[in-house]
Amino acid sequence: MTTTVSTTQEVQRDSATLKRLFGWLFGIGAFLIFSEIAYMPLKAVFLTVGTDAGRGAVDDLAETILAALPALALLGAVWQARRVFSGFAGGEILSAEAGKALTRLGDWLVASTVLSIFFGPAGGRADIVFGQSLSTTIMLGCVGLAIRLIGRVVEMAAAIKSDHDQIV
Repeated sequence: MTTTVSTTQEVQRDSATLKRLFGWLFGIGAFLIFSEIAYMPLKAVFLTVGTDAGRGAVDDLAETILAALPALALLGAVWQARRVFSGFAGGEILSAEAGKALTRLGDWLVASTVLSIFFGPAGGRADIVFGQSLSTTIMLGCVGLAIRLIGRVVEMAAAIKSDHDQIV
């Protein structure tokens, strides 16, 4: 059995690729949230400003925003993943900052799970856009907890490395 050890340059190169990928995923996700979830309620608000139907349109928009909170938290997780890989691409692989960034990524995934349990999908549209179901949501929450734990481990390892460097 052979093991391969990645060099720092390989990790940085792969992380730069993943940073670009997550940047594209964030852009596509933001576009889908706007076009598939928020566009029609926003349009209704703008078309009914100053009329009696305006209050109902605002209520529909507020309901849509509440129901879209899980998808918005997932979008936050994608952005945070982009930031994690941006740090890795810049050479911050075993650092306290990398650990904190990983912890925040896990927090976004857990927040999405909690929000999904309390507010649910945006009228079924978020399910269609992101392909989420209850089992997927729970799995994302578990992955978020695991990533959060890994982030804490990286923070501890960075602190131990820093102590070791000071001793040596």
